[in-house]
Amino acid sequence: MSEFIAFLLGIFMILPTGVYVILFTCTKLITKHHKNAVNVAVYGTTPFAIGSVYFLILTIWEISLLWAILIVMALVGIFLSFFLWKNDPDFYWHKIFKGYWRLNFVIFIFIHGVIVLYGLIQAVIYAVVI
Repeated sequence: MSEFIAFLLGIFMILPTGVYVILFTCTKLITKHHKNAVNVAVYGTTPFAIGSVYFLILTIWEISLLWAILIVMALVGIFLSFFLWKNDPDFYWHKIFKGYWRLNFVIFIFIHGVIVLYGLIQAVIYAVVI
């Protein structure tokens, strides 16, 4: 049973879009609200997107850039907090955290797509050359 769970987690780390589709579909069927389904899917997929970026970098370049990922996440939080504070002096932690998590989702899904595209191009070039 633990091997099966590890297998599923491995698949979800590679394909965070699959996690998004599953969470969105299940939430949409249960709640019948599109906006709630999108929010649950985004919030649930973000850790998988971050993990996917980490493991793809580790697989392709064989180096751990966890420190860089954590710095990017910290900078996103700092800049978002500063931006929201400049626009509205009232500091709402709930609003900051929601924006932080959504922005991390967008950033890491984009980075995931770029790394996957790079890996595919590298594999094709390697297959053609050899």
